Order: sequence, then C-alpha cells, then structure tokens
Amino acid sequence: MIKLEKVLYLLYGTDSYLCKQEIQKIIEINHIEQESVESYDLDESSIEDALSAAMTIPFLSDFKAVILFNVWSLSQSKTGKDAKELDEGFKRYIENPNPSTFFVIVVPSEKLDTKNPTVKYLLDYAIVTLCQTKDSEDLYGKIKNVVKEHNQTIDANALQQFIGRVGSDPRTLENEIDKLLLFTEGKPKIDLQMVREITSRNLEENIFSLVNAILSKDKQVMMNIYQDLIKVNIDPVWMIGVIMNKFQEILYTKELLKQNRRFDEIMKYFQASKGRVYYMVKNAKEIEDTLLMDYFERLGLLDFQIKSGQIDKELGLELFLFQVI
Repeated sequence: MIKLEKVLYLLYGTDSYLCKQEIQKIIEINHIEQESVESYDLDESSIEDALSAAMTIPFLSDFKAVILFNVWSLSQSKTGKDAKELDEGFKRYIENPNPSTFFVIVVPSEKLDTKNPTVKYLLDYAIVTLCQTKDSEDLYGKIKNVVKEHNQTIDANALQQFIGRVGSDPRTLENEIDKLLLFTEGKPKIDLQMVREITSRNLEENIFSLVNAILSKDKQVMMNIYQDLIKVNIDPVWMIGVIMNKFQEILYTKELLKQNRRFDEIMKYFQASKGRVYYMVKNAKEIEDTLLMDYFERLGLLDFQIKSGQIDKELGLELFLFQVI
C-alpha cells in the first residue's frame, strides 16, 4: 500500500488565514504549479467531484494538489453534507489513493470527531496540522504580523477598530485583511480613517451565521456573533428584524420544496449563492414548521415589547437567545 503520509494532509481549526498559509506551504514544499491545484468546497460541491479529481492523473506535471474545504463530517459539529456519504467516499479513496495527488482535507473546526473511523485513520497516516488562534491577543499579533509582511504598520486605534468592525470570524478576517492591504498598498501606515473607509462590517454574513447558530442551538457561536455585533453598536431592534426576515426566507424555502422546486430554481428565486441556499434548504428540511413559527412569533412579540417600552432591547434579545439554548 502507498505510504499515505506522503500524499494525505489533514488541516483543522477555525483560523482560515493560518490554514491558507499551511496550504501554500504544502504546494511549495511539494513543488506543485498553481495551475495543477484544484479546490473544492463541500458546501457547494459533491465529495465525488473532489475524489474524481484526486484520482485523475495530472497531464501537465508530475504531481497535482486537490484541496477539499469545509469537510464538516470529520468535526464534532455534524453540520453540512451527509456524514455517511462522505465517510464512504473517503474510505474508498484512502484504500487506494492516487500517488500523484497531494490530497488536502480542511476541517473548519477546532475539534475533530475522534470516534470517526476516517479521522482515526488520518490521524495515524496523514500529516495533521492544527490551524487555530489561541486567544484574542494572538489575533491582534497575527494581524500586526500580516501587515508587517507587507512593509506596513497599523495604528493601535486602527487595529482595535478593524477587529471591532469585522468581528472574530477567521474567514471574514482573512477577506477583510486582504482588502485592507490591497487598498493601502504603498502607504507605510494604516490609520483609523483608512480602516473606516475600507472595512465593511459584513452584517449580512454575520446575521446569516447567527440564524444558523440559533437553529442548531450552538451557544458559543450564537453568543460570539451577538457580542461582536453589539461591540460595533449594531441596534438589537435591527438584528431582530433581520433575523425574522431570515426565518421568513426558510419558511418560503419550505413552501418551494413542497412544490418540488429544484435547487437551481430556489437559487434563482432568492438570488443567492449556492452555499447560502444549501443552508437554507438544509434548515428548511431539518427544522419543524411549528418551531420556526414559534421563534418567528416570539421575535415579533419581542419587537413590539421593545418598541412599546416594556423591555430593554439588549436584554430582550439576550433573553430570547438564552431561551433558545
């Protein structure tokens, strides 16, 4: 059998910037040309597409790399695609891997499901790397280092404002760092005004993640996102309205599914990305109508109570979130 540690990599952790750096190291160490690198996102692609690419012999070079993102089935949080389907696909590939493909599996979670047979096998035979920022101090230091790599510095106030506006989600941070550096290229120092002009708050993405956390009753993610939004002075009343709209979208999705509408038709209806519609469909299938309507009605009542002065807006929303948990 092929020595799997030479062709299999397992990256896990929530710091997507560190993960990106590790992937680049793998590509460089194994002398793989960028045109021989293929990426697949399991939020949008099937496992079979990725495995088929991994099994295909490279035409223009001796080796290739296949990067498989968002492999949630190997984490302790069982969100995403069907775990059984993925495990069966991995098992087939691991038993007969392609020696000319460096297969990189990326799990965006700090905890792996160590009871999963695939995880056990990968821990024994793959090169495993944890991509995780330890604490907020490390987060500040990491951003400073990234800025320094581009021969720039960032003011303390600008750095604090940047993290406050963007939040702590690693993927969002990575995107916003790249955007900030692009627009400040050639300038020796990044100041507060630059951050305010360039960095977006990504409110839509945060609210979408908050809704998913509410429906999955993920206390840690739910409260982290909520606190991030409060820190940058987002009005709880506004949050309630947007959350209600997201719940309404899921209710509409339920109706479309009852009409046997296809995935692409639902995408067209909402004018949304594959990844976002995937979770809308997933939530619509998994969440009972009665529970969704209960959340919707409770938020409607809370909105009325806040606007009529019966309850403080921050306290009211926090109570709703704790009741969900």
